[in-house]
Amino acid sequence: MAKYSAPSISILIKVGESDLSALFDISLSSLLLVADEVRKMAPNALIIAGGYPCTHFVADIIAHNPAIDAICLGEGEIPFAELVGADDKREYLNTSPYFVTKTHTGTTKGFVCDINDVPRLNYDGYIAKYGDDVIREYVNILSGGKGAYGSEGIMMTSRGCPFHCVFCAAHSIHGRNMRYLSMERVKAEVDYWIDNYNVTAINIIDDHLLGDVARLIEIIDYIAGKGRNVVFANTFAVAPVTKEFVDCLARNGINDVQLALESGSARVLREIMRKPLTLRKTDEVLAMFKGTDIFVKISLLVGFPDETIDDIKEALDYLRKAEYHWATISNLIPISGSEAYKQIIEDTGIEYKMDTANVFAADYANPETVEYMLGDIKYTMNLDINFVHNGLMRAGKYEMAANRFESVIKSVPDHAFAYYYLAKCYEKIGVNYDNEYAEYKRIIGNSDFWSRYAAHFGLER
Repeated sequence: MAKYSAPSISILIKVGESDLSALFDISLSSLLLVADEVRKMAPNALIIAGGYPCTHFVADIIAHNPAIDAICLGEGEIPFAELVGADDKREYLNTSPYFVTKTHTGTTKGFVCDINDVPRLNYDGYIAKYGDDVIREYVNILSGGKGAYGSEGIMMTSRGCPFHCVFCAAHSIHGRNMRYLSMERVKAEVDYWIDNYNVTAINIIDDHLLGDVARLIEIIDYIAGKGRNVVFANTFAVAPVTKEFVDCLARNGINDVQLALESGSARVLREIMRKPLTLRKTDEVLAMFKGTDIFVKISLLVGFPDETIDDIKEALDYLRKAEYHWATISNLIPISGSEAYKQIIEDTGIEYKMDTANVFAADYANPETVEYMLGDIKYTMNLDINFVHNGLMRAGKYEMAANRFESVIKSVPDHAFAYYYLAKCYEKIGVNYDNEYAEYKRIIGNSDFWSRYAAHFGLER
């Protein structure tokens, strides 16, 4: 039976309180703006904030944002259950170990030892107010480049992550020990979404899905057995992947997966990122997907201060040969609570603009590496491994590659490389490619940007 409950925002507002949450550092600017507006509308409201950046930047937020009365540290279920039950809420906030106010410094992060004690989130009132569109989702079929609209139920079945990757801060809130919902509880939540909202897919948003591989296989089999698709919001750690897990994906019609490789450099993985992964293990895992119809996407992270030109060369050499289909590449963000934040921001004194941090920033990369990669590590690597050395084309899957390039052109109509390699795919599958090649020639003829990249990679000009 659930022990902890937190009333919805609408109920809190009725009793003169407001609850605001920020998941990432970049959310802070919006959260603080909303707090200011709530304060104007309800001068006497009790405004409380929480989440990752609020926990990590608590002193700064409390000191410089008068609209916010208190910040909840860590997980919020226990603190809010106690707050709601308190007769004098302001007195409780000023004595609780879980909250920081302008006159009181809490010292303890709320932590639920058994997450089965946390009730299922009350989506009913939210959906009743805003309609079924709030669970409507565009599902992209990566392998074919096509998609359709459906509806998704959202579930988080575990908390925690045992790894020590320097760029991640999940452990700072949820700890390193894994905590799981019981299988009975998981199945009940799946049934809730299907029975009440007839969703077409279940989206599982756990930070570390493969903490217990057999458990995840059972969950996927159950959802698929109900005739629903399974969607994964986050990437999979590579090392725990097993043949049994890949077989589970294949038999249940899950046609895309994203693996958190993060780097093609052994040194970067081992010495900089501290990921428990080797490139040999990665090759073993990628080989498990051969012979299936699963579209394999990898995620990469670039822009570490200690990442050298030799590291980039090593990474590219590996990534140009590895058996995956597509890669997403992000620049490093030293997010609050991570070891990277401590190393880059706290230990060096570099200014960190927490409310504007985003995946497009590359302020922390080695300047020599940036120059070697034509001023933009992320984008140059993207062109190199997703276009020039495209994995689908290397595997002879020219129709699938053509679908990807067509999708890119829909999003970026003047993408020279997409036209060029689409023409190459059409040539291989016997489709006339004169228009695509002509578009490529037109774009590079009118764009210094694309002409420069074409020259760099030795494309026809």
